[in-house]
Amino acid sequence: MSLKNINPAPRFSGNLAASRVFADRPMVIVDIGARRGFEPHWSVYGDQARLIGFEADAEECHRLNREAAGSGRRYFPVALHRDRGKRPFYITAQPSSSGFYPANMKFASRLPDEVNLTIVRTIELDTVDLDSFAAENSIGAIDFIKLDTEGCELDILRGAGESLRTTLGLSIEVEFLPLHEGQPLFSDVDAFLRPLGFMLYDLAGYRHSRKALPVPTASPAPGPVARGQVVWGQALYLRDFLAEVEAGAGERWDDIRVLKLASLMELFGLPDCAIEVLQAAQQQGRLEGRGVPQMIDRLVPPVGNRTVSYAGYLENVVKVRERGYADSLGRTKKWVPTLMRPVLKSLLIRLRNFIDAILR
Repeated sequence: MSLKNINPAPRFSGNLAASRVFADRPMVIVDIGARRGFEPHWSVYGDQARLIGFEADAEECHRLNREAAGSGRRYFPVALHRDRGKRPFYITAQPSSSGFYPANMKFASRLPDEVNLTIVRTIELDTVDLDSFAAENSIGAIDFIKLDTEGCELDILRGAGESLRTTLGLSIEVEFLPLHEGQPLFSDVDAFLRPLGFMLYDLAGYRHSRKALPVPTASPAPGPVARGQVVWGQALYLRDFLAEVEAGAGERWDDIRVLKLASLMELFGLPDCAIEVLQAAQQQGRLEGRGVPQMIDRLVPPVGNRTVSYAGYLENVVKVRERGYADSLGRTKKWVPTLMRPVLKSLLIRLRNFIDAILR
């Protein structure tokens, strides 16, 4: 699954790409568990991104390579793990649920999703660690890694110690409950990444209802629903530029690396974090001659339907604080007496239900 706060129109990143800032050092994106291909938001970088995918399902991998012909994207039919070896791989009724950890059917049997996780056969796959594969195939420094491998994510990270030294961020599928037997949970992944300098920036939670009261769905392969317990999620980890500089690791950060981190932050809906990085870098004497004020302006979200500068945005923050509301809805709520709000809400609900009844 994807993170939910993707910026659909990243102006700052789009301008970096248009200015060919990453032409000599493309953004290197690795997708591990690349079924169905790369997420569309990476297209903002155009030919200034190297997109490298790993998909253990050889048939799916060949399909992806056929579709990607001439696009610069490359998929490898390789099963990554913590090291080289041969390991059992569990094929499930829903192919995207297959992996190195068998489903915990004692728990899964309580969910409608049990049908997806049923093992139909077991095969043996050769595995390799990311560090070894990257070295043998001249992949070089990796900027961002996405992992979706049905419980095997931490194993793959343990085999990627050297690669993670240069990595700026990760999007990782994590599980909060034991959906697979013996798999690491979110707390294990978090405990592994924090000492390496990665901080949790976003977390998209996905819910599953119990069979006792399932959420109706027409799909033969039930998936996440709006109601139910949070079972798993997609976590975004990024490096904390300010903390690393304060810790004496500033020499690892040149202008391109700073701009890549800020761009990733914008892409994942964190313009405030991106501006903080640019301002801190400028205060340290970095990014000279690169037009940092203009970059910051491109990171500012609109106010209403208006595009505003960074200064204009901060002025609006002050105005909102002074007047006590942020928009027309807030203004209306301010002037409607608190005691009248439940009554007004009830009347509006009745009106809505009346209109629905007429239109049926």
